[in-house]
Amino acid sequence: MKSTAPRLPAIALLVAIALLPGCRKAQDNAVAQALERATGAKVDKDGDTVTVKTDKGELKVATAENGGSVALPAGFPSDIYLPADNKVASAMDMAGVQMVNLTTPRPLAQVSGEVEETMQAQGWKREMAMQADGGNTLMYSKDKRQVVYQLLKGEAGGTQLAIRTGPAG
Repeated sequence: MKSTAPRLPAIALLVAIALLPGCRKAQDNAVAQALERATGAKVDKDGDTVTVKTDKGELKVATAENGGSVALPAGFPSDIYLPADNKVASAMDMAGVQMVNLTTPRPLAQVSGEVEETMQAQGWKREMAMQADGGNTLMYSKDKRQVVYQLLKGEAGGTQLAIRTGPAG
């Protein structure tokens, strides 16, 4: 029996490519057909969201176009800090793990401080904090869940955030 689990990162990459601008309709159809042939998965596209269904589960990826914003994945935890003035560039939901990439005009130091203060105030325990030139990584745990923030200085002076949440471990 073939396992789809090792293929999920490849599927996610192909779905992301499918959402890139360009000859959208033809490109979307070609990628969907290639995914279906390669994996046996069912691929559906609805607006900015692509859903890949296999016998092992479902992968949903939404990508914003032209500086827009997409919705957070359904059931995204409300106790995870997000800057109020954000734009969600992409969102992915795969087998209990949710990932969002967003931008905010706020400076990196301010966002990092807000993440730390808000997460701890909501009962999250900081497990790791790393700083590097131009960015940092923060990891928290709570109730057998984990969230990882990767923050980078944005080109226009704001901050880019990549947030992954799911079961701890």
